[in-house]
Amino acid sequence: MSLQPKSPSHSVSGHFPPVIKKSHFWNRLRQRVSMLYHYLLGHYRLHKMLYGFALSQALYVTAKLGVADHLSQGSKTCEELAASLSVNVNGLCHLMRLLSKTGIVSVDKKGHYKLTALGSRLRSDMPNSLRGTVLSIAEIYPAWGNLLYSLQTGKVGFDKTFQMGLYDYLSQNAEANTHFNQCMEETTREWIIPSLALCDLSNIKTVVDVGGNTGMLTTMILKKYPHLETILYDQAHVVNEAEKILEAAQVANRCQVIGGDFFESIPAGGDLYIISRVLLNWDDVHALQILKNCHAAMGPSAKLLIMDFVLPNQGASAYELISSLQILILSGSRLMRTEEEYYDMLFKAGFHAPHLIKTGGMISFIEAAVE
Repeated sequence: MSLQPKSPSHSVSGHFPPVIKKSHFWNRLRQRVSMLYHYLLGHYRLHKMLYGFALSQALYVTAKLGVADHLSQGSKTCEELAASLSVNVNGLCHLMRLLSKTGIVSVDKKGHYKLTALGSRLRSDMPNSLRGTVLSIAEIYPAWGNLLYSLQTGKVGFDKTFQMGLYDYLSQNAEANTHFNQCMEETTREWIIPSLALCDLSNIKTVVDVGGNTGMLTTMILKKYPHLETILYDQAHVVNEAEKILEAAQVANRCQVIGGDFFESIPAGGDLYIISRVLLNWDDVHALQILKNCHAAMGPSAKLLIMDFVLPNQGASAYELISSLQILILSGSRLMRTEEEYYDMLFKAGFHAPHLIKTGGMISFIEAAVE
């Protein structure tokens, strides 16, 4: 009996089951790769967020050592930099490699480091420098270690960290006070000055800058409006540093500098009273007192202009929320105010018809009338 080969029970379609198995295999593989990709991506993102403090400290050390100033005359090796800065060469070489990864410096094949345009903003002699901002934020930074304390207790994380309030700390630490003032000057230049184009001060004769720090905003207003006179008002040890800024801009002859306490009184005689990034530093009781003192000093036709952070009810940016948490750390019981919260305080202080002016930048304006 001869054996005949069995005819196939299926033709080409008989290969169908193996094709299904291969497809199943590749689908499973794709799923596994996708899961691994998202796992690694999530792992990377979390670690990047977790080690954000390291980049902050690297920037601080770079600014503190004056690395950008040392590179302003030309490129150098990290060995040359270490010798001129009197620091550990191995540690500095690692720092410089990190800075090259973050775009602060570039490095050539011979190991010479050169400042980038971004890194140049850490130079102390540049008109667009942010060195003071970097130094000031890093000096206040340890208070973030007590964010949990502020959340749990409603008390001031900064006070727990430094055993005193922010303004007491600044008054007792000259270098930190200088850096804080530089930060205010630099951020005024970056955030507020560009928005002055929204203001028409042609009919204003005298501006009172309440809590005006070292006079950067006052100076820029006087330069833009040659017909104006101003009163710069802040604590005496703060406004004492304003004279050099006003004189350098050749506007000192149109500015009266007055040292005082805005919780006690505010100078009279202004047509426009500006409060720029002052109220955010104080709880509602103190902020309301500042507004009441403004109202008492203002004539019936005078206007109030608040320049400050205003937290949106929806769609707040990560930066706005971080800034809000920093206010919590500095104040203990308060976050960044919303438009409605500002209006509520203004009404309580006696002001009328407040309205929000969105600048499109970091800072918003709120204008209000006495009557």
